[in-house]
Amino acid sequence: MKLFFRIVLVYAAVSLGVIVVLRYPSPALASQAMAATRTFGLQFTAAAIYMMPLLLLVPFVLGWRRFVSQLGLVGYAVMGSVTLQVAFSFLKSAIPMIVPFYADRALADADRWLHGGADPWELAHRWTEGLPVDALMPVYLSVWTIPAVALALVIAVSDRDAERTARFVLLYLSCWIVLGNLFALAGSSVGPVFYDALIGGDRFAGLHRALAESGLSNGAVGGIQSYLWTSYTDRSMALASGISAFPSVHVSIATLTAIYMAERSRWLLLPGLIFVATIQFLSVYTGYHYALDGYFSMLFVVGFWAVLRRIRLTGAEGAVARFAQVPDAPLAIRRG
Repeated sequence: MKLFFRIVLVYAAVSLGVIVVLRYPSPALASQAMAATRTFGLQFTAAAIYMMPLLLLVPFVLGWRRFVSQLGLVGYAVMGSVTLQVAFSFLKSAIPMIVPFYADRALADADRWLHGGADPWELAHRWTEGLPVDALMPVYLSVWTIPAVALALVIAVSDRDAERTARFVLLYLSCWIVLGNLFALAGSSVGPVFYDALIGGDRFAGLHRALAESGLSNGAVGGIQSYLWTSYTDRSMALASGISAFPSVHVSIATLTAIYMAERSRWLLLPGLIFVATIQFLSVYTGYHYALDGYFSMLFVVGFWAVLRRIRLTGAEGAVARFAQVPDAPLAIRRG
């Protein structure tokens, strides 16, 4: 976790440098940075509270002495997670300043072609007509937040496997930095729900009617979407104000969570897969994402995980143990 924290600090420095170049430092920008840090700190605390019943079991599972020895790693995990999210939020907001949104037409066309001439959002609404889909929205808006902001903390307090810890911390960082920033720059896009506002026309007018009929436009989803578009037009750097469709960080984190659950216990594979399917479905249903955004994220995470599982870490045992910082890490690192 020490290396995790150091990587995040470098990432934060890069993020700050990009923002300084793109936007002249001002009291308003500094105020937004402080507000973002404070807001995410509160969100992290809320996620930790939801996890408290599980965290209280950790001392009994690990043993008190081992639990106390892990407290330093918990500190690195918490500080790293807070810093990561603030830095990510700023860089995500800066995407259209670096690469103006350009890929929506191609993504929308590819999405429609891949699904037999129908837009995936339309299929999602058609297949679930009359069903209480809004009852699933807390999974997308709240439950997903727990692994998104606290997975590193879960690993720090509960995982004794040094190699697995290193593997999933790398995967976790790649979801945010590689997918959420680098690939997002390469495929700079706003998604179906903002398509017409960006490009003009009424290609996704049906989506907006469907969201209004479902009641989502008048609830939390509609409020968040309005906030995102206003933040984009105002060039705001407020926390979680950036728009980026391709690829889907939501789906990448859900996929990573499912894989981690399955590695910890095969009995957790099915609930993990249900979680991924739910997040993918809702990301399309709400219009935040093209279906392709999620497909790409799944392939990336599963592919990178498979590569890391198969890499022979001969000669790297010490590096892996230092990365994971798990006491008494085994000297021999087994092949995945």
